[in-house]
Amino acid sequence: MKKLEDLSDLQKAFITADAEYKYQRQLTKKLDNHKGDFSEMTLLEIALWKTNRYPTITQGLLDDINDLRKCYTEEKARNLLRVLLNLKGFDLPMASTVLRFAVPNELQIIDQRVYRFITENDCLKIPYNIERKIDLYFEYIEQLKNICGQHNIPFFKADRGLYQLDKIHNKDIRLKTS
Repeated sequence: MKKLEDLSDLQKAFITADAEYKYQRQLTKKLDNHKGDFSEMTLLEIALWKTNRYPTITQGLLDDINDLRKCYTEEKARNLLRVLLNLKGFDLPMASTVLRFAVPNELQIIDQRVYRFITENDCLKIPYNIERKIDLYFEYIEQLKNICGQHNIPFFKADRGLYQLDKIHNKDIRLKTS
């Protein structure tokens, strides 16, 4: 492993490295040029910068989310989920969280705890393929709606209540990763 003292011309090497730095270019530039007071949004952007999860949000995406809120159809939800899954920093749990807050009476968060609590599986194994992720999510939603109907659980509260039930009843059982 090379160390700082191994470089014959540190200044030249640093200039080259700085020119090659490509980490979240747009957000890095925005944060570097921030003037004035920090806001909650600034801190959230910094946190997302550090975790490399800052998605590019377009007006079209916001329009699609708001359209789903106004007029829900499963087809629109599937299409929106596909768009979200193609964003940097979004996998099924994060994308489902957006959908849950957009239309809580129709969709809920897919989560390791709830998944293991309501299915025969001990582990939520998220496929790599986007279409399989979408199918997994909507199969989960169908199962969740059936359970809510059978047990008189308000669907819009299902993810939170079932998450907490798993924490209460399975607190000593570690979450498994695929």
